[in-house]
Amino acid sequence: MNRIVSVPLNEELASLIGKKGSVNGISFFNRKIGEDVIVTLYPTNALEKPYGLAESMLVSDMIVISTADVGKELGEALVAASLLGKKVLLTNENDVSKFLAGGLLKDYDIVGKEELVDRILAYRTEKADPTVRVDIDKAFPVTGIGTVVLGVVISGTVKVHDTLRHNSGKSITVRSMQSQDIDVKEAPPGTRVGIAIKGMEHGEIEKGDIFSSVQISNAKKVYATIGTSGIANEKMVDNAQYLLVSNFSHTNAKIRLGDDVEFTLEKPLPLMPGDKILLLRSQFPRLFASGVIKRIEQ
Repeated sequence: MNRIVSVPLNEELASLIGKKGSVNGISFFNRKIGEDVIVTLYPTNALEKPYGLAESMLVSDMIVISTADVGKELGEALVAASLLGKKVLLTNENDVSKFLAGGLLKDYDIVGKEELVDRILAYRTEKADPTVRVDIDKAFPVTGIGTVVLGVVISGTVKVHDTLRHNSGKSITVRSMQSQDIDVKEAPPGTRVGIAIKGMEHGEIEKGDIFSSVQISNAKKVYATIGTSGIANEKMVDNAQYLLVSNFSHTNAKIRLGDDVEFTLEKPLPLMPGDKILLLRSQFPRLFASGVIKRIEQ
């Protein structure tokens, strides 16, 4: 089984779980144990670029939070985890009960580093959506192979020779794939995958793009249900502007309040109904609200 794990605060903890691989705003750490694979995501500069923190947590199946340093960054990570409602493992390095007062986290365990990998492996999640979707974080040319993209399989199972649609509307063919440096014929949900493609050049693809078995278009305006953290104490008003993050993509967005909050995006993003988003502001906790896309306009 494949598991994507966010480690938002501590690169040393991420390296304890796996071996460092590619870096593109997020450092990926990989570990294969028998038939199980753990891919850990660590945002490389979350203090200056908090969207990386949001990206790693949105894409992940579960979140591992280090309590080695007790400060505003820890508080922010806990708030973001509470907004997403994902399984959380907290290290036992410091007592963080004051942060958890009032039931901030609904599903968490406190664990020692020595048991961390086993606890990650014990966590199982099923993704029933058959729609093939790969969210891309990097594209580059390889001599003798052509365009290669790196990404995470969000849903469905990608197979060699599949025809997938890019969010630009172009179609590509999966020529070959690798996972954990091994050639594979198919990649199920949660797989960190490298795909050699035919039909697009690497310069046409950027971080945040999507390949899917259905057309996912670039949205200029979206409507979403939004929930804010009571800890953040943010009063949302018409025409306020926030940073909107969805998986590996982000842009500034101006809001208009209503039954569903309307977001006018500064940069069109590949989005579809059901996608989760995080909203960021300038002060801590910067990740203060989450939501689900209800509908989009192109």
